[in-house]
Amino acid sequence: MKKNIIKSHLKKKSQSKLALSISLFLALLTSTGYIFNSKGIIFLFYIFCFVFLYNLVINFLLEKFDILS
Repeated sequence: MKKNIIKSHLKKKSQSKLALSISLFLALLTSTGYIFNSKGIIFLFYIFCFVFLYNLVINFLLEKFDILS
């Protein structure tokens, strides 16, 4: 049972890092909306920034409350 918990925790950490990198990439990609001055892209930029910050908090909490250390 302990192996399943550790495996689940490691899976959550890896998924969190993947989501963090994808949301950072999308936030950087949509930041060009300020150059092209498109309201739709700027709106998406704010959404992706919120998603990035949310994933950053989740990643921080998974690292802080690590069950392996």
